[in-house]
Amino acid sequence: MRNRFINRLLNYCKNDDNVFLLSGDLGYTVLEPFIDRYPENFFNIGVAEQNMVGIAAGLALENNKVFTYSISNFATSRCHEQIRNDVCYHNLDVTIVAVAGGLAYGSHGYTHHGIEDIAIMRCLPNMTIFVPSDRFELDYCFKKIIKNTSPKYLRLVKNGEPNLYSKAISGHANIIQHRKIADINILACGSILKEAIDCCDFFEKQGQNIGLYSCPIISPDTTYELKKLLKKKDIFLTLEEHKKIGGFGSYVSEISASFKKPPRVIMCGVANDGYDLTGSQSYLRSLFGIDSDSLIKKIEKLL
Repeated sequence: MRNRFINRLLNYCKNDDNVFLLSGDLGYTVLEPFIDRYPENFFNIGVAEQNMVGIAAGLALENNKVFTYSISNFATSRCHEQIRNDVCYHNLDVTIVAVAGGLAYGSHGYTHHGIEDIAIMRCLPNMTIFVPSDRFELDYCFKKIIKNTSPKYLRLVKNGEPNLYSKAISGHANIIQHRKIADINILACGSILKEAIDCCDFFEKQGQNIGLYSCPIISPDTTYELKKLLKKKDIFLTLEEHKKIGGFGSYVSEISASFKKPPRVIMCGVANDGYDLTGSQSYLRSLFGIDSDSLIKKIEKLL
């Protein structure tokens, strides 16, 4: 997904040379194609993420489209004040690109687990959040990122993620339907969508339809779409590789709570007390109950 992002950025730069890419001393073997073609539009700021965001804000004030690039926690937590005051306060065209979101760096421990980033970015003014699940959703999100001139957060995974779509995504909606709505439905955000698809495939073999929707974008338009969707059925499970507090599940629950007769929203995410756990991404997903086997057990109880 990281390489796909750079390819899309290169294609866009053919028609617009007012694009800058800033790195926090990361991205080796990924950013080189951009650096080689546009050396004057790339800056390695070093391990100084606060400065990186400040420089990005300055470039954006000169009518440039700017992208910063770092690992999830370093791209958000370390420079939260600069994103808040320099970028969002002034409503600038800066995209914070974070790699290894969720538990992608599971074996590196809590310092590298990107499991609070959506909560951090979601509360900021003028911010739109993009959490693509695969390369096709990244393409879909990138088209919207290019048109959007306000602050944006793009959460990528690492490498080698499977394609969850067989062709390019059409339309303009922020919520993408994978399976038609049913009595029980899953709303997935990010690459964790793969676990939801495997879960739905299991039930499909049993002759049972589980509704499935991917939500790669969090914005006011998404809120409107979710309101319409949540009014249609009574049970929704939210699935994310992020802490339950403040993340995608919280977002959906906040919308649901505004209804006179809200549907039941069951949040499936990372527990707040599991910060000291270390292991592979698949291992940690199973521990936190956000893998396909755990989803199957939850839905079997509901059925």
